[in-house]
Amino acid sequence: MTIDNEDVYKKAGWGRSQYAVVFVCSLLFMGVGIGIGYAVGRNNSNSNIPQAGDTAQETATKPPRSPHPIDTILSSINKDNIKQNLWKYTSRPRMSGTPGGYELVQILQEAWRSSGIDEVRVTPYDVLMSYPNRTNPNRVQLLTSSGQLIFQSALFEPALDSLSNNSEIIPPFNAYAAAGISEGDLVYVNYGRIEDFLYLTQNMSIDLKGKTLIARYGKIFRGDKVKNAQRFNASGIIMYTDPSDFNRGNSTYPDSWWMPPSGLQRGTVGGDGDPLTPLYPATDYAYRVKESDVSGIKIPAQPISYGDAQHFLSEMGGEEAPLEWRGALPITYRIGPGFRNSSLKMRLEVNNFEEKRTVENVIGYIKGKTEPDRYILLGNHHDAWVFGAIDPLSGTAVLTELIRVFGEMLKSGTRPDRTIVFCAWGAEEHGLIGSTEWVEEYMKVLYERAVAYLNVDYAVDYNYVLFAGTSPLLQDSLYQATKQVPNPDTSSSDKTLYDAWKTRDNSNDLEPSVYYSLGSGSDMATFYQRAGVPSIDMWFTYDENKWDILSYPVYHSAYETVYLYENFIDPGYSYTATMAKLWGVLACSAANVLQNRMINDKLIQFERAFIDCEGLPGRPMYKHVMFAPSLYDSYSDNSFPGIVDTMNEIENQNATAKWEVLKQQVSIATFIIQSAANTLKEVGL
Repeated sequence: MTIDNEDVYKKAGWGRSQYAVVFVCSLLFMGVGIGIGYAVGRNNSNSNIPQAGDTAQETATKPPRSPHPIDTILSSINKDNIKQNLWKYTSRPRMSGTPGGYELVQILQEAWRSSGIDEVRVTPYDVLMSYPNRTNPNRVQLLTSSGQLIFQSALFEPALDSLSNNSEIIPPFNAYAAAGISEGDLVYVNYGRIEDFLYLTQNMSIDLKGKTLIARYGKIFRGDKVKNAQRFNASGIIMYTDPSDFNRGNSTYPDSWWMPPSGLQRGTVGGDGDPLTPLYPATDYAYRVKESDVSGIKIPAQPISYGDAQHFLSEMGGEEAPLEWRGALPITYRIGPGFRNSSLKMRLEVNNFEEKRTVENVIGYIKGKTEPDRYILLGNHHDAWVFGAIDPLSGTAVLTELIRVFGEMLKSGTRPDRTIVFCAWGAEEHGLIGSTEWVEEYMKVLYERAVAYLNVDYAVDYNYVLFAGTSPLLQDSLYQATKQVPNPDTSSSDKTLYDAWKTRDNSNDLEPSVYYSLGSGSDMATFYQRAGVPSIDMWFTYDENKWDILSYPVYHSAYETVYLYENFIDPGYSYTATMAKLWGVLACSAANVLQNRMINDKLIQFERAFIDCEGLPGRPMYKHVMFAPSLYDSYSDNSFPGIVDTMNEIENQNATAKWEVLKQQVSIATFIIQSAANTLKEVGL
């Protein structure tokens, strides 16, 4: 808990039922651990993974072998090519459904085809998209009681250098926030988490109905902040980047990587996939629900900069905020409601609009020579809120270079055993739309044939340490790949990426730490949560011991430019090239490690066994019983989410009627564990 002055939840004593649930959950975790250990230990030993330079000892009668594919990947990645790619891709804003977005699809399609891989397709989907109104931008205003304007938030981020001076930059907005006006008293809700709302309503007895809320970004998915505001009957919500979370320096962009006072974070507040075709692909023949019937965000929401937020927060009245709620603005943080000067009032105006537009994925293929019906998929998204030099186009630049290398290997006669599929997704920023629609279209095939999905949302947000989330089944493969890739820091005594990762990792474990909670923050979500495909998500990031911040500072702002990337994120592109090597080694290993086909299929089906076709309670989109996004934060997972989220509802919302749901979820989890164990048996029946 972040609130230590008063206990938000005010728990009554636990009874036998609660302890029984905890005991059952512990048994379930033990069962999963035993199952995963059995599968990985028996079938995924390190000796089966190809090593760079792992060739038989040559004799006088044997000619030298051609270079191992992994050696070729490590020696062929070209930093200059990646740099040229990034400059080209970030030359204009690249939001899906806009001219810049469509242009980038054509650039990628042509580059991939020229690489020599077997096939490149563009897969279009007509989906409901959300955009800001350029002629009537969203705004937040401080007014007198007579309607006189005292202050208004910036309609656009001001240009701070030549690269951020571009007429195609979209105005600040939150995609899928409802158009409308909120004029309620202002209330500060900290990070907008469920515990923050409970503190205000239960401990402080503040009625949030009709209020306009202001929250700082971070801790949870922005869309969940808006859902919480809607759940507590607020009339609108404003979100800002507090400098305590996004600016720890003495200077800001363009003189450093820290967020300037004028910077702000765009982002979606909607769900995953096309809102009009839930659970099914947005094909030409798809049934679409009426736009008026879409159950989504019903209140206005808007991002502003911390420079603008200071004008509103500094005028607020009410009690001082708890210590943990205070940011780094030079003000006294107060809760509200309203302002010290009772003649002042707030006005939030959102003029977003929604319309059907075509979003496009670019998909490339290299057909496997031995098991063409088994797929290794590599994915990154190509759409950005503005220039996207970090997110996502550092990853897109890497993917195109990797395709060039695989294409050259193909021309020289080196073809993988399994099919490799390269994916550049559209409209990820709007809610994983391109990848979700594609997975929905090919769900039956992927469920049976996909071996692994390797996601790089972006390559580098700082040149320090590797950060990775993985399915347990792929953890050893990730470790082995990092042991074959050289450390990008040539001044270090650590020779391999694995050694550097272990040295700089914050854990004290025997191996570098990874996280299993993949969440739904990027395109691996639909593969993992619905198709049950073992997945990895990885990038290079900053030293969290040095900077206790919530993300890289200029996230989703107009200042995320190639100038920022080359001067502050990865000068020299060494870490960016290393991500290309790691991605390539992982793909090459997975595409060429062939054991007994039955054993391989058992491993594939073991992960699928945790998929429940009925989905989680009230959330049929999420089907993974062991790991799925939290009901209160889509960015992070709960372990056994059906159990944990139901327990939270019972405890925090006094939802005693949910006890039957909890019993059902414990039963389902037990069944799923048993089913997973059955997949490892020789017959299984």
